[in-house]
Amino acid sequence: MAIYDRRAHSALHTLGITLNHAPGRYSRYIEAIDQLLAAAPAPIHNWTPRDMDTALYWLPAT
Repeated sequence: MAIYDRRAHSALHTLGITLNHAPGRYSRYIEAIDQLLAAAPAPIHNWTPRDMDTALYWLPAT
């Protein structure tokens, strides 16, 4: 299960993806992960959604 928290929110913002606080935010987070994976180069393209979620967690905040 992906974790959407302040780290994930900050990482997405760093990548230019903004999620508002309206209901359904977690679903939009999962959609953002799917879009990142679809646009990613190899070998990231082969990551699982959980791999991407973990990478977002470790991405330094700006």
